[in-house]
Amino acid sequence: MSDQWFVHSNGEQMGPYTSEQLAQFAQDGNITEATMVWSNGMPEWVPASQVPGLFSTAPAALTPIPAKAAPLGARSPAPASSSFATTTFASTSPKAQTAGRQYPFFPVKSASFPLWLWTFLGGFICFIIAIGMLIAGSIAAYSAVQESQQAQATESVESEAAVEPTETAEIDATPKMDKAALGAGTATFGAAGILLFIGWIAMMASTVVHFIYMYRVWYCLQEGMPRTSPGKAVGFMFIPFFNIYWVFVALGGLPKDWNRIVSTYDDLKAAPRLSETTFLLYCIGMFIPPLAIVMMFPMMSQICKGINFFAARRNPTAVGAR
Repeated sequence: MSDQWFVHSNGEQMGPYTSEQLAQFAQDGNITEATMVWSNGMPEWVPASQVPGLFSTAPAALTPIPAKAAPLGARSPAPASSSFATTTFASTSPKAQTAGRQYPFFPVKSASFPLWLWTFLGGFICFIIAIGMLIAGSIAAYSAVQESQQAQATESVESEAAVEPTETAEIDATPKMDKAALGAGTATFGAAGILLFIGWIAMMASTVVHFIYMYRVWYCLQEGMPRTSPGKAVGFMFIPFFNIYWVFVALGGLPKDWNRIVSTYDDLKAAPRLSETTFLLYCIGMFIPPLAIVMMFPMMSQICKGINFFAARRNPTAVGAR
C-alpha cells in the first residue's frame, strides 16, 4: 500500500506525509488520538488512535468512522478488501526518530526586502509631495482670485475722467498677472495629480509584493501542520470585516507557528525566529495606522529573512538572505 498519509486538522486536509512523519507528529504532539487520518487503501477516514503502532496503545480492531471526503487530488479509497491492518510504523526505530525531524526540501523563491521597501517608500513619498503641491496650489489659486476681485472692484468705482497712459497700462496689466497666477495654480494641480497616480501605482505594487511574501512564508510551513494554508492566509484578507479578525490569524499567528515548526526539526533550528510582539503590534496597528506603518518595516524584514532561509536551504549556493 502506498506510504502516503493525509491529516484532517483545523478544518483542513493536509499531506501527503510518510508513515515516519506521521509517527513523528504523534510523538511531538502535533496530532492527537482524535485527529482524523486517511491513506490510500482505507475505506474511510479514521481517528489516529486506530492506526496500529502510532500511539503507545492501539485498539485491537480497526473500525472505520465516516468523516471528511478523501483529499482533493488523492485516489479514491480502495475497496474494503484492502488490508489496512498490515500497515506498520517503524516509530520505535532510530531511523524513524531522525527522519521525522528532517524537514522536506521543496522549491521556494527568495524574497527581496529592498523591493518591497522602495516601492512602499516611493509611493508614500509621492503622496506626501502631491499633498504639499495641492495645498500650495490651492493657496496660490485663492490668492489669485482675491487679487482679481479686488482689481475688478477698483475698476468699477473709477470715474470716467481721463487717466494718464501710464496708469492705464498699470490697470490693464493686473488681470494678466492674475491669469498667469491661475495658470500656475492649474499646472501645480496637474503635477500633483500625476504624482498621486504614480504614488498609487507604487503603493499597489508594494501591496502585491506584501501578499506574495505572505503566501510564500506560509508555504514554507506547510509540512509542519500550520494553522492555515497559503491560499487562505492571503485570500481571506480580502473579505470585508472578516479580515479584521483574520489579520490576527494570518499575521498574528504566523510567528507562533513558525517558531514552533522550525524548532521541531533539527535541520531548521538555524532558521531566524519571528517576533510575536512585532507581528501583534502590527495587527493592533490596523486600528492605529501610524503604529501599523512603523511596525510594517521590521515585520516585512523578518518575513523576507525567513523566506530566504528556505530559499538558500533549497539551493546551498544561493547568496545569503538579504
